[in-house]
Amino acid sequence: MTTVGFIGAGKVTQALIKGLLSSGAVTPSRIYASSKTEHSLQKLKVFGVNTCLDNLWTVKNSNITVLALKPQMFPKVLSEIAPAVGPNNIIVSVAAGVTIDSIQQRLPHHAKVVRAMLNTAVQIRDGAICYSTGRNIVDADQELVHRFFTSVGLTLESEEKHLDAVVGLSGSAPAYFYLILEALSDAGVRHGLSRDVSTRHASQAMLGAARMVLESGRHPGELKDEVCSPGGVTINAIYSLEKAGVRAAMMDAVDACIKRNYELARLNE
Repeated sequence: MTTVGFIGAGKVTQALIKGLLSSGAVTPSRIYASSKTEHSLQKLKVFGVNTCLDNLWTVKNSNITVLALKPQMFPKVLSEIAPAVGPNNIIVSVAAGVTIDSIQQRLPHHAKVVRAMLNTAVQIRDGAICYSTGRNIVDADQELVHRFFTSVGLTLESEEKHLDAVVGLSGSAPAYFYLILEALSDAGVRHGLSRDVSTRHASQAMLGAARMVLESGRHPGELKDEVCSPGGVTINAIYSLEKAGVRAAMMDAVDACIKRNYELARLNE
């Protein structure tokens, strides 16, 4: 049975552990986590997982080790864990801007490296995950990694050159959608609805629209047109959104996120 390790105890680690345990993919006894302070590990101990201050211990006990760290911490941590990385260890990075090559250069030549981008919805097993594999990953490793991520969300494999776009698109997108939901909820409150009713209705509308796209396979523009009757209320609302530049603003937001990701990558070189 697979054992999973986490180096770093931040929000991404917490979200992944929560999702993995909820899915039943692993049990708490088969999850190992380490961080630099006991204080940072307290939020993980509530899940009943194994914790320690020793990163080498995490790698030695895990088939898959997830590096959930800030990019600037990678050089130090990779040098630290390198002696423990064996031919059967799979090292998975979920950090923005850290390339597979930059990781492999600091690990033994046999190191198996995967780079993945995901979002925090993995904690409810509804995440969006995209990953790329390094040169030493064989079919059995790829299948293991794919099963691992599929347990917490929609999982796609991609060439690494596309992962930067994924960061700006689905990785950071929950924040964009929360902002939109908050604005829609504010609009409902402005027109007399309670905050709870406004937020629940706006959230369900967004969830339903997303499911329509995923389950129908149809273009979003086609589905949008079905809601917009000629001369009706919805097309009038769409006109207002287009006039305000919402479409361009969303594209600019993704561009800004990707640009920052490139900057982080250069800092990590």
